Amino acid sequence: MRMLKRTLKIAAVILLALFLLLALALELPFLWAGDSADATGYADWMSRTLTGPERLADIAMLGAHDALTADMELSSRVDEASVASPFQLGICKSLGYRQSKTQLAGVSGLLEGGVRYLDIRVTRDPDTGTFYTVHNYYSAPLAQYLDEITDFLARHPGEILVLDFQHCYDVSAPDGRLGETHFEELYALLLKSGLLDYACTPALDTAVYAEVTENGSRAACVILMKYTGGRTEFLDYETSIESDWFNTDSPETIFTGLDAAAARQDGMDAGRFRVQQGVLTMQANLPGIFNALGSWSLLRRAEAFNADYAQRQNEAWLRAMPIVMTDHTLSGKGGAHALLMEKIIAYNKTLASAAQE
Repeated sequence: MRMLKRTLKIAAVILLALFLLLALALELPFLWAGDSADATGYADWMSRTLTGPERLADIAMLGAHDALTADMELSSRVDEASVASPFQLGICKSLGYRQSKTQLAGVSGLLEGGVRYLDIRVTRDPDTGTFYTVHNYYSAPLAQYLDEITDFLARHPGEILVLDFQHCYDVSAPDGRLGETHFEELYALLLKSGLLDYACTPALDTAVYAEVTENGSRAACVILMKYTGGRTEFLDYETSIESDWFNTDSPETIFTGLDAAAARQDGMDAGRFRVQQGVLTMQANLPGIFNALGSWSLLRRAEAFNADYAQRQNEAWLRAMPIVMTDHTLSGKGGAHALLMEKIIAYNKTLASAAQE
């Protein structure tokens, strides 16, 4: 009997310790990710690399997934329009925050670091009408980022940005998606920023670099929207982009998927932007949660993945899916950021040579 009581006490202590460790893991807010890489040196890579006849849809470029989340904080508000369970993200906020912040670099850092495709997600604050960038939680007002993007375009003729507004949320809309009710407010914000002065809507099956940039004399941006409000400054998202989302936290599953996508290249629509989804996704099941806890944060998981991803990046993937999209895009771990940029630039030089033949 004494032995049994002792065993039960030990078991109780172990269970309590495990519970406390789990609680600690859920509630500690620290990201514990490495610093971003030095982002200098790639601000004008397009104008220095491309010669003119390269088809826009074939140009390889680095992309940032959930690009505008650098200003997200633990105190950031949960976006009720974009998340299925606001209550859960509220009570487990430290875990939710660690699994939602995708970038450490701000938008100017990303652009100076060579990023040319921005995955942008915005939500309309129902209390103030202000548009914020978002990924489960609010980051910063969209206007702040638009000013930085417009300033970059003004200072770097010959560069082309693809701004993919693939998710625009509005809690006041029946389906939670921004539509005709408040779309004009977003349009007015884009207009006020000066960004639309650089907007163009090229025919993706034929447009070439020289045409879009007026022979490298001006910068340009292509803006993709799921709801365009009939405005002519935007391309329709559904008909302008092709992207396989693998929805996995397994690196090998992503690499296998990219190989398969490259193998069926002829079946892909060459008249669209084609995106490599080099992104690990937390799975909402017990193994997925423990995997997320083990890697601690999305940023830390991404920097480990990106180091391997950069090494494996190859011409077949770039030919089939020229836009290389990642989390923690400027991560320097394993030289990932610099290696990806150098492979992208080298590929585009080959593309330029082929286009001139």
